[in-house]
Amino acid sequence: MSEMHGADVEALRALGTAMERHGETLELAVGQLTDAVTSVQWSGQDHEEFLNEWQVRHAVALLAVAQAIAAAGAKAVANADAQEQTSASYDGGGGGGPSGIPEGTDGSSSEGQGNKRKEPEGAPSGLGKVEDIGAVPLDTAAIDASKIEQGSLADCWFLASAGAVAESDPEWIQEHIKYNAQDGTYTVTFYRDGEPVEITVEDTAYQNAAGDPSGAPSWITVYEKAAVVYMGGEYGDIEYDSASKAMEMITGKDTSSDSLDPALPWEDPPSLQSIGERVKNGEPVVAASPDGGGWFGDPPPDKEVVNNHVYTVQGVSEDGKTITLVNPWGPDGGTGSDGTTKPGTITMSADEFYENFDSVTYGESTK
Repeated sequence: MSEMHGADVEALRALGTAMERHGETLELAVGQLTDAVTSVQWSGQDHEEFLNEWQVRHAVALLAVAQAIAAAGAKAVANADAQEQTSASYDGGGGGGPSGIPEGTDGSSSEGQGNKRKEPEGAPSGLGKVEDIGAVPLDTAAIDASKIEQGSLADCWFLASAGAVAESDPEWIQEHIKYNAQDGTYTVTFYRDGEPVEITVEDTAYQNAAGDPSGAPSWITVYEKAAVVYMGGEYGDIEYDSASKAMEMITGKDTSSDSLDPALPWEDPPSLQSIGERVKNGEPVVAASPDGGGWFGDPPPDKEVVNNHVYTVQGVSEDGKTITLVNPWGPDGGTGSDGTTKPGTITMSADEFYENFDSVTYGESTK
């Protein structure tokens, strides 16, 4: 009887990536809580004891756990990469990228971190049947935030960010997606730590994946499928994450964020004019609404805004008085869990925007 040595490489990498992501999220939460603890209007002996206990005991312990989780995740990813490379050499695949696929065997680039070719797994039942999509339109008219309609996956963080890049620089998307007609595949180039990672997937997609508002598959269908592979290989890996991660994986460039929370007195929210200038300068920009309830605060008061959702910022009016956002649900919007209609595009005043959204994330221009 044969005995398996080592690990399931893809499962190990997915585990490591998830641990890194959750470690970073916990570390961010500790920082936000520390800001809240130190800025609360409270004086006296009780406050001093509370503050000291948080800073000396709780915050230190939580940060240590967060960093340990992230470090363990990074180690798991490194072990997966090392095992994959070792396996490739034993299988006669020397010269391949981290996936163990010989470079150039499917027309991929030999630069960067190699080509990862793998079909996504673990599709939720709501995605429907798999269909052939063939060659989707990749002209400038097709690559637009308003031409995105979210499917059954909870991946607005990725779709809105991809839409923001499409708004700022559609040519970037065109240059980073390739249809390989000879074997019926697509190759999408993402980035990890600024280095290109090519993801190759078959030209098939689930009926209820993201696509064009007409119901047809589009560039975002391919981008979403490739992102699933990049994020770990299972459809659940792409649900619920951060816009900054999406922009960095799409563009390979750094991101920054501003809080819009008026409860944070140490940070002034950006003006609409400054947000508009960033959009004009070719930066992809998205805005996120609060989760609603629990530790994350109350839901948006405006019933037209979707809870726990990321929108593409399309632009700001010339006078700086209104901002327009695109909902990745598509131009027709949809019905929220509260039963109210959520429009596909929203134009708001500054006061309405700051009241209904809690953060803005900016990517660097790709032009």
